[in-house]
Amino acid sequence: MSAEESETEDSTSAEVIEVVGKTGMHGEAMQVKCRIQEGSNQGRIITRNVLGPTRVGDVLQLRETAREADSIGGQ
Repeated sequence: MSAEESETEDSTSAEVIEVVGKTGMHGEAMQVKCRIQEGSNQGRIITRNVLGPTRVGDVLQLRETAREADSIGGQ
């Protein structure tokens, strides 16, 4: 088993459905809402912080789906 195969077994894919805004000390991260595409949490929508360029329709590989990011503005 190669490193690529083991990496995909431990991750879950999620599709970005909304870009909420920029977050982080200098605006380097994006906060997005994504829909889990597989696993026990399939169909669930969660909020995550993502580094790098991200847009609606991108597919993320999440290591875990239990944690969510705090909303922007501390509400």
